[in-house]
Amino acid sequence: MIKDFRNKLCVITGGSSGIGLAVAEELARRGARLLLVARGAEQLEKAAASLRALGAAEVQTLSADVARDEDVARLPAAIAAMAPAADVVVNSAGIVSGGLLHELPMDEWRRLHEVNVLGVVRVLNAVLPAMLLRSARGEGGGHVVNIASGAGLVGFTGLGGYVATKAAVVGFTESLRSELAASGIGVTAVCPGFVQTPIASKVQLFGRMDTPRTQAFIQNWFKTNNLQAETVARRTLDGIRRNRAIVVVGRDAVSGYWTKRVAPWLLDRFLKQSARPLTARKKAA
Repeated sequence: MIKDFRNKLCVITGGSSGIGLAVAEELARRGARLLLVARGAEQLEKAAASLRALGAAEVQTLSADVARDEDVARLPAAIAAMAPAADVVVNSAGIVSGGLLHELPMDEWRRLHEVNVLGVVRVLNAVLPAMLLRSARGEGGGHVVNIASGAGLVGFTGLGGYVATKAAVVGFTESLRSELAASGIGVTAVCPGFVQTPIASKVQLFGRMDTPRTQAFIQNWFKTNNLQAETVARRTLDGIRRNRAIVVVGRDAVSGYWTKRVAPWLLDRFLKQSARPLTARKKAA
C-alpha cells in the first residue's frame, strides 16, 4: 500500500479541472510527481503552474483525449520519460448528460461509453503493463483509482445513460481489484455524489428533459448536496493509503448506497417521486 506520496509518480486523467485537479492539488501538497492528462493544452499548462506553486516535485502534461486510441497510445512514452512505471493512476476524465432512457440518442450513448467506460479501459491498458513488470521484479506495486459516481450505485432518475457507464466502471473496478491483488497493485473505486465542479454547468439534456426547468432542477441537486471536489480528493487519497475497495462520498451518494441495501423499498419510492418533475409531459395548448 502507498502511504507516502512524496516523489511518487501520479498520473491523473481529467487532471486540469474538477475532481482530477483537486486530487492533483492534494498530491502536489504532499510532494508528488505529477503527469496531468486532459484535452486542452492551455488549461493543462495553467493547472501545471499552480501545482508547481503548491509544492509538486515535478509536473508534466499530456494533451490527449481518452476517447481516442491514438491519443492514449502516447501515454506509455510520457510515463517512461518520467519513471519506469506510474505509482498511482487516477482515472478522472468523464462526461455527463441527462435524458429519459428511451429519449437519449444512440450517438449520446456511444459518446458516454467512449469516454466514461472505454476511456478508462484505454488508460488501464496503457499503464498496467509497466506497473505489472515493475511488480514482477519486486520493485513495488502501485495503485489504481477509477472515479466512478454515486450514479454507479443507484439509478438516479433521468441519468440512465450516465448511470450505465458508471455502473460499468464500478463493476470492472471490482474485477480489476481481484485480478491485481497478487501483484501488489491496489485498486479503488471512488463514488462521489453530485460534486460542485465545472461539469455541473455543462450537463447536456435530451428529449423532454431538455428544458430550463429541468436544468434548474438538476443544478439544485448539485447545490443542495454541497459536495466540494476538495473533499472528494482528500477521501480519494485516504482510500489509496488504506487500499479501500470503494469510497462513497457525499450525502446523496452515501444515503442512496445504504438505503438500497437496508431499505430498497424506500429508495424505490424516493426515485419514483423524484421522477415526476422530470418525466411530466408538457400540457397541450
